[in-house]
Amino acid sequence: MTSPYSGQPGPRAAPGSHAGASILADYAAGTADTVTAWSVEAHLAACGGCRRELSAYADTERLARNRSAVLVRAALPDSKAGRVLRRCGVPDHLVRLLTATPSLRRSWLLSVLGILAVVSVEAVFVERAGPGGPPGEGGLMPFLLVAPLLILASVAAAFMPALDPAHRLAVAAPFSGLTLLLARAVSALAAALIPVICAAFFVPGPRWLPAALLLPSLALCATALAGATVVGPVASVIGSGALWVLPVVALAATHPLLTVVQWHAQYACAVVALAAAAVLFVRHDRFEIGLNR
Repeated sequence: MTSPYSGQPGPRAAPGSHAGASILADYAAGTADTVTAWSVEAHLAACGGCRRELSAYADTERLARNRSAVLVRAALPDSKAGRVLRRCGVPDHLVRLLTATPSLRRSWLLSVLGILAVVSVEAVFVERAGPGGPPGEGGLMPFLLVAPLLILASVAAAFMPALDPAHRLAVAAPFSGLTLLLARAVSALAAALIPVICAAFFVPGPRWLPAALLLPSLALCATALAGATVVGPVASVIGSGALWVLPVVALAATHPLLTVVQWHAQYACAVVALAAAAVLFVRHDRFEIGLNR
């Protein structure tokens, strides 16, 4: 990199337009001026050699203190789930980032369980009071609307910076943004999907209903992730939710309610999920520097 100093003496750049040893030493010690620090940071993002050289000047004790301060600020307690993940071989830094996911916190999971309990009890009550449609469909409308949306909301919370107390820590994590996104999305998906599937066994309806909710839920989440690379996370989540609510309401007016999760709908969900996955991987670079832009 060229020297940031113009017309005055300063640290010299090394041959080949790389940062010189004195610049890297000042940067690591925190004594470099603002312009120099910005220049070094911009160069380090694209130069593995300078990053390796910089590591020789790193103050490991200072890094440890900074990490502790970030963890305390982000309020990342060591949970039972975290200890289980470590025993399964998950690296500590990934465990920390996963346990900070908003949709994996106890308050969020309790909210999901509460909403599921309400719509499930409503479905049972309506069915016993007198169904308004074919057997097993009397009170399923609220459940069918809400269940996949809860899974979508859980995954959305895993990649929306505004809801993530550890967003800055996640950005600085030592792996790609797409890797972090997928790890947190999969963990949030599993955490929300398990209670939804369990609830589906207790509501009135066919015994295949729990399995029938899998593909629509996956398609919604994949669409939200792919859409976030194009229109931003908030608009993407709202649009994905509408893609579920509108067909459910429209089909319920003219067809049996369960049409939305039967074979033709399952094929459509599979196509949507595959298309969204293709878009996500083609545009994965949009996640490398975060979504807050």
